[in-house]
Amino acid sequence: MKRCKKVVGVAFIEDGKLLIVQSVRSSKNNIWTLVGGGVEEGETEVEAAIREVSEEIHNNFTIQEENLKPLMCFKESAASDPETEILMTIFICNKKIDTYFSRDIEILHYHWYKLGESNYKISSAIRDHFIPFAINEGLLY
Repeated sequence: MKRCKKVVGVAFIEDGKLLIVQSVRSSKNNIWTLVGGGVEEGETEVEAAIREVSEEIHNNFTIQEENLKPLMCFKESAASDPETEILMTIFICNKKIDTYFSRDIEILHYHWYKLGESNYKISSAIRDHFIPFAINEGLLY
């Protein structure tokens, strides 16, 4: 039986492009994901999203609950571990990133993804769930 883990993803969109990241873990499968990660014990999904953004964007960039809008929740296999099932909540963040990106021990790469780019292997959460929604809403173009 698969383990089930709650995770969050935070979508940042600027000029029709989506911020994607590649972590040490997701790089093993060459997969790009949203900013985000696991919900810790005793933490809400919103609290996890706020913490993950601070940990992965760095340079004193922070968000507040009012910057987040929950978009969807779904179950699927984890991109980094097919033996784990995730219950994923995706938020969109309305705060513009006003700092530079810096790699660290967790996040190796950042990229503003434009629809149609084929040289990035995006996670199924983005490809199958977020992108169809974002296209329909006119967020990505």
